[in-house]
Amino acid sequence: MGGRLPTILTFVLPYKRFAAPDLLARTKVYLNESRATYRSVVRHNRRLIGYPLEGQDADKQDVDAQASLGTHQPVVPPSLVWRFITWMGSLTFSLDKAREMILKHNPNSLCHRVSGSVDPFKSRSDDRQHTLETARQLVLIMPEWEDCFGEKFFPRFATRAGFD
Repeated sequence: MGGRLPTILTFVLPYKRFAAPDLLARTKVYLNESRATYRSVVRHNRRLIGYPLEGQDADKQDVDAQASLGTHQPVVPPSLVWRFITWMGSLTFSLDKAREMILKHNPNSLCHRVSGSVDPFKSRSDDRQHTLETARQLVLIMPEWEDCFGEKFFPRFATRAGFD
């Protein structure tokens, strides 16, 4: 069986729009900081980011108590950020269209000059480097697009432009 799985490009935003702000924040950290890794961005204060356990309040959760009871807390895997960045890097049409719209709205904009360079040690291949650079360009022009049009880029524009 060759090729990509059909769910990789559309894995989150059309169906789980609540996840976009958190994933975008983790993506920005990974793409903007040279020392950031996929594992480090899914941690907060050296602890894994997890989902609350069912039947317990967030205030009552104690890591040592959970470990002693043998309960398992689901955590955010590093692969989630990797897949999100891969998906964002594939949105070349959305990136081009966003730049075009910004330039029509504000001809003095410099959005077409955003390079989106990423530390070359974050990729093993030229294709992955290009994907990371495209994702970073998108991250860098999103605030300007949102200022111009008064709407959030995700999911209002990008999911419609990428999937219609």
